[in-house]
Amino acid sequence: MDARLPDKQYMKIGEVSRLTSLNSSVLRFWETEFAQLRPIKSRSGQRLYTKENFELILNIRHLLYQEKLTIAGARNRIAKLSGDNETCLPEDNPGAAKNNLLHEVRQDLQKLRDWLG
Repeated sequence: MDARLPDKQYMKIGEVSRLTSLNSSVLRFWETEFAQLRPIKSRSGQRLYTKENFELILNIRHLLYQEKLTIAGARNRIAKLSGDNETCLPEDNPGAAKNNLLHEVRQDLQKLRDWLG
């Protein structure tokens, strides 16, 4: 698969998902695991990925799927490459990232329920 970077300033999660052959749920999960992956959000809450985010996603995908590293191994490798020696999840509250993801899923389900209802 050839993941070409579109000539855009921002890309929505669906477009990044399609270009990288990754589910959007995987991308959202990676946001909780890799501190460097922080897309901006529009006023409507839509994730907008930059070119740097896209390149980081390709790097993470390579580390996990081609080099067969664990999440922790990929996190450490990315931290070394970026010159950041901190881990991606705050050590004082490792459950915070999971809580944030659960909150987002809950919001998505509520929106779906309202739309159907």
